[in-house]
Amino acid sequence: MVKLDRINLSNEGLTKFFSPIEAQIMQILWTNQESATPEITEKTGIPLSSVAGTLDRLVKAGYAKRTIDKSGQRVRYLYSATESMDNTANTITKKVLDSLVDTFGKVAIENFHTYKNNK
Repeated sequence: MVKLDRINLSNEGLTKFFSPIEAQIMQILWTNQESATPEITEKTGIPLSSVAGTLDRLVKAGYAKRTIDKSGQRVRYLYSATESMDNTANTITKKVLDSLVDTFGKVAIENFHTYKNNK
């Protein structure tokens, strides 16, 4: 989950901000409109119990939402991302930048300016 104290900049891609399982699940949720737990398990190869527990944490953290599908013979939960990948990136970026400015103040802001000019 995206917690500033758990960000690991040495990791690759989304695993800088999410656990490897969370990153895989979020990729599925961003790609598909809605997915059930067994579908996510099938696409990722992650055990059903791990997917279910991770989805619960993602829902609690606000990155995923759960709806109930009552069509057919049984009731099942469907999961989707609460925001697009781009909006999630904006949210994470804002948290990180706010933390840097809170910690380093003017130095952080000067580095942002330098970064923009070097890109």
